[in-house]
Amino acid sequence: MTARPRRVAIAAACGAVLLLTTTGAAQAETPTADPVSTSPSSPDVAALMAQLREQGVAQGGGSLADLQELAASGPRAGLAGAKARLPKCRGTFRNRAAKVVLQESKKHGVPWVVKLSRGNAPMGRVNFNAKIFANGREANVYQEHPNKVWYYQFHGPLPRKFAVKGSSRKYTMKRGDDVSFLWTWRSVRDPRSGGMRFVNCEFKP
Repeated sequence: MTARPRRVAIAAACGAVLLLTTTGAAQAETPTADPVSTSPSSPDVAALMAQLREQGVAQGGGSLADLQELAASGPRAGLAGAKARLPKCRGTFRNRAAKVVLQESKKHGVPWVVKLSRGNAPMGRVNFNAKIFANGREANVYQEHPNKVWYYQFHGPLPRKFAVKGSSRKYTMKRGDDVSFLWTWRSVRDPRSGGMRFVNCEFKP
């Protein structure tokens, strides 16, 4: 990486509704309407994703309050035990918050699809966003999708060669690069209600 993300302190506990595992069948509680004032900044998210990768945490999900808690205090110590190998950026990643489908190829990079679970139905219409990192660089590839019905099939690209956010440069992903996806959504009618989903993987087309 060109710049190692800053370390954040590891706390002993996070929100009780969040469950993180390293398997493709991870389970998380249905997002709840916890009050959230602001979303974590890109540097906070980058540092958080780096720590989760280091602990071998492949995926997770929960409420926006869980995300804010994680970004502020870091993942729990020993959350995943010994560091595990992250999965390839392909396949279906299931979770109670949302289902994620990833594909990967040398030509197209990693296109993705996110389908929110029925537990998000009370939110009605949502504003949906994505932050994507590859080898420590944030990809400038996605703009917020506003006012979409919760069951909309959200999708987007991660081209193998992408524009780096905040820079005029482009980056081409290499085999073995760490990739992090963080998707967040917020209810249009009640911005206090929302959820998040993340996947960490290795680009190995």
